[in-house]
Amino acid sequence: MSGADDGEVPASAASDRPGLTLLDHAKIACVYLLVGVFAVLAFNVREMLVLIFLGFFLALGVEPVVAWLHRHGWRRGLALLVLVVGLVLVVGALVLLAVVPAVGQIGQLAAHIPEYLSSIGTKFGGGTELRKNLDDPSVQEQLKNTVSAISNAVTSALAAGFAAIGAFLGGIFAACTAGALMVYFSLSMPRIAAAVQRGAVGHPGRAEALHAAMGRVGGYVTGQAGVCLCAGIASYLFFLIAGVPYPVLLALVVAVLDAIPQVGATLASLVGIFVALSQSLWLAVATLIFFCLYQMVENYLIAPRIFAKTVELSPLGAFLAILLGAALAGVLGALTALPIAAALKVLIRQYRAEHPAGSP
Repeated sequence: MSGADDGEVPASAASDRPGLTLLDHAKIACVYLLVGVFAVLAFNVREMLVLIFLGFFLALGVEPVVAWLHRHGWRRGLALLVLVVGLVLVVGALVLLAVVPAVGQIGQLAAHIPEYLSSIGTKFGGGTELRKNLDDPSVQEQLKNTVSAISNAVTSALAAGFAAIGAFLGGIFAACTAGALMVYFSLSMPRIAAAVQRGAVGHPGRAEALHAAMGRVGGYVTGQAGVCLCAGIASYLFFLIAGVPYPVLLALVVAVLDAIPQVGATLASLVGIFVALSQSLWLAVATLIFFCLYQMVENYLIAPRIFAKTVELSPLGAFLAILLGAALAGVLGALTALPIAAALKVLIRQYRAEHPAGSP
């Protein structure tokens, strides 16, 4: 009696409670249906969603430069215009001075592959099976056709428009769309920042965390561009002085591959060493030594100064982020994994500050 008087509900009364009504089931079904519809729509427009993501990512990348010009008295629109014109001029100069000669050198490399293979076989194969395979005309012809196919693919991509990397190689339309989205996002960045500020009212530190997360992405993009430029210039000077064939092509390969974290520089060094090996063993050894020394300089001098406040990730965390990004989105995921992981780390840190351990 006392338990019932204290407000406890008898078991018989609890069992008489009605379950979900037909209207509740209809609402649940509508929710599942809407989620399915949005999933199908997102899958159908996934390419456009990727371009939107890239446009916003690039807008965050150029934001440090635009903000610096704006702080020094430039109007935001004028600063963005100067930056875009500068990027177009840089890309045009790159195409004329590096890409066009590189395409021509690809054709020359394809034509000389049999000679290089025979040279390598003579130096290192002796009378073994390696020399026989390298001297086999069918093997040489197959490799020559492979490199020629790569040359044709690069030429086709250039005809469609060399305006970006990765997913931008899909054509001029994709590159122009991503560039236009970058401009719109960059012009709207003050309104985005204001919206973030309004949404963080009443939550100390949340606005600063969101701004810091976006700053991590911008700092990484501009910093990585500088690192790739340094790698390309240093490699070109070495290839030119050492006499490695196709210096423009190899330097361009180094600059592009250096954008891939962890493994890009290693892949670039393998390409350079292989080409140098066709000339002499000592030139290949010198190329290996150069890449080892430059990698040390980049890892311990250049990259820490550029990324000190941008990517605060442990080596294991960075490697896992790259693996996950590559598994989810291929090369694009690998390229954007580190800045996204660094931004998420800032947001997670803020979440932990707002919800300390043991709090409800």
